[in-house]
Amino acid sequence: MKKELILLFLLFSNILAKDKWFDGNLKGIDDLNLEIKLKGVADLTWEKRIAQILELRLLKYNIKIEDEQIPILRVDIQIIDSRVDEISSFLVIFSVYDFSISAEGYSKPKGKILLPKKVMTSKIYSHEILGQSTSQNLYGDVERAIHQESKNFIEQMMRDNPLKQF
Repeated sequence: MKKELILLFLLFSNILAKDKWFDGNLKGIDDLNLEIKLKGVADLTWEKRIAQILELRLLKYNIKIEDEQIPILRVDIQIIDSRVDEISSFLVIFSVYDFSISAEGYSKPKGKILLPKKVMTSKIYSHEILGQSTSQNLYGDVERAIHQESKNFIEQMMRDNPLKQF
């Protein structure tokens, strides 16, 4: 009896926990501020190349890049290029930050209107890839990870904003 109960609990918890925490958070976002943070490599031309590739990829799907403060698509790229060891490591994180208000952040209604008291910045989307590569293939593998993360981000954007596809 105990085993069946545990099995049932695990089955139902797996079924109920399938949604991603960021589903629906990108709804209504039309333009973004692109911010790229590159750590571990001091190559400005490669950083500019990544920025251009990302801008073109987003423009292809009608996601405009603006110089507004928020919402921000922040791309963090951290590289540990080990010339001594055979293996180098990298981490690519795509995050979107936007304004939000907590439930407690609303003041009591004055008439029919709820007034926000405190606006904060929150992470509304995040996805990452952690990888390892050789020093010779590091840049190519990082670019493939960036391509995969941008694909994941655009797919989520299209799921949350289905009319943007037309």
